[in-house]
Amino acid sequence: MSELCITVWHWPSEPRWFDDGLKKDLALIREAGFTHLNWNPDAGSSYWYTDAEIAFIARTLNEAGLKMHSVHATNGINPVTEFTGKGMGARADTMERRMDYTSPNDWQRTAGVELIRNRIDLAVATASPNVVLHLDVTDEAFATSAATDVFFKPVFDSFDELSSLCRETGVVIAIENLFGKADGDNWLAAFGLLFERYGADVLGLCYDSGHWELQEPGKLSVLHRFGNRLVATHLHDNWGIRDDHLLPGDGRLDWDAIIQAIAATPYKPPLNFETPKDRYAVSAQAFYRRAATIARDLEQKLASARAG
Repeated sequence: MSELCITVWHWPSEPRWFDDGLKKDLALIREAGFTHLNWNPDAGSSYWYTDAEIAFIARTLNEAGLKMHSVHATNGINPVTEFTGKGMGARADTMERRMDYTSPNDWQRTAGVELIRNRIDLAVATASPNVVLHLDVTDEAFATSAATDVFFKPVFDSFDELSSLCRETGVVIAIENLFGKADGDNWLAAFGLLFERYGADVLGLCYDSGHWELQEPGKLSVLHRFGNRLVATHLHDNWGIRDDHLLPGDGRLDWDAIIQAIAATPYKPPLNFETPKDRYAVSAQAFYRRAATIARDLEQKLASARAG
């Protein structure tokens, strides 16, 4: 049986989404044929997992017969799902960004580092090999060399402090390519600076297919340049207009080219789908079953591409 991975989200329509609702979704995900998860609840918010919650999450995954492939860590706020109040799990408690590992204010930066440590604790408890992290790269950060130094100083300070924990635990921080604040060239420059300073035992790449299509339509420069650091995938489709997070094949992305590019990297399967079920007017069961069929097809294509 193929190993298949999909993202589990938080669905506040459930009165107790954090336990009963989660268990329902995990049962449907497993029934569809998925074996692994990308953990997305609370990704981006400043919510802190207690030891009891971490133990509960690990136990719940084990009881569902699923393994953790990736944990989406948090940079303190996700302006798409929390700050605007338009997405899943919009909550007032995420309106303030008091934990921010990129902040020039050292107390605030340190708080952000502690929040990342909290997600690494979850990764360790669930045997996840990585945590995915947002970095809000901007064009302004590359306007001058001085601006670049100012932007990256707190970032480097934070990753310097996290490096020993990554090495001790074996959990790699995977930086996800975003869109909207910096162009593709500046994202490539940012990855270049990060990967030059930190080894593969500390930082890696999370390739988000939909985000890169919005950055650099029809191209895969981030995989061609930094595929050797690829440790996580957020695969989803769109039509080049907005971040739709559709199932692969339901948009315009060239999946044959994407799979060929991933095949040339040392990425360890399974591929992860970052495709929320609310994009489709079908039952959760029907959605996960269709997603598993598509995931299985892409895994087979990846294996074939690597076999030559």
